[in-house]
Amino acid sequence: MNSKSLYSVSLVEDDEAIRNRLVDLLSSSEQYELKSVASCLADAKQNLVKINPDLLLVDLGLPDGSGIDLIKQISALKLDTEALVITGFQDEHTVFDALEAGAKGYILKHDESQSILDALQQIIDGGAPISPVIARLMLNRFNTKPDASLELPEALTERQIKILKYVSQGFSSREISEKLSISYYTVTTHIKNIYNKLQVNSRTEAIFEAMRLGLIRQE
Repeated sequence: MNSKSLYSVSLVEDDEAIRNRLVDLLSSSEQYELKSVASCLADAKQNLVKINPDLLLVDLGLPDGSGIDLIKQISALKLDTEALVITGFQDEHTVFDALEAGAKGYILKHDESQSILDALQQIIDGGAPISPVIARLMLNRFNTKPDASLELPEALTERQIKILKYVSQGFSSREISEKLSISYYTVTTHIKNIYNKLQVNSRTEAIFEAMRLGLIRQE
């Protein structure tokens, strides 16, 4: 996503208390402009077409359908919007349907360790914020033996593999920098190099590819 000073956001959430909290959170930030708020799929679809926001913060369990259909609409209409799921659903089917539809991140509502504003920033930076529980689910899904016929274009260093493991556990770049006692800039540089070596474009794709190659496994 191109760097700029203000990012437009559309919010879709049917729970009034959570919706109000998110409205207050986004409205208090100078980096985001809340362009629309919807509590149902029908209104959200109209807002998406009308506004084409930079970021979509979307719940999945809506009274008239699934937020996954809204995420699919982004691709169907070839919009530039990037979607962050915030939901209570953590079953494998729903998680992977959302990611396959094009969601750039998946955060659980009860995950107090994950800041929504930090998650949006990760997406802006090209990352894929994922709650630790969801990261573990992904590890379980892809915890298969590596294919001996697969080779990396370039080997990852031990430090890069360690960073990748932290990424798969849902830690942000800033948290990783604190754990490894290195600068935030060094971590983001390593992550960019990991993307290049694995030939991927996001954290989610990096985790998938690393599991496919047997670089990271469930602990």
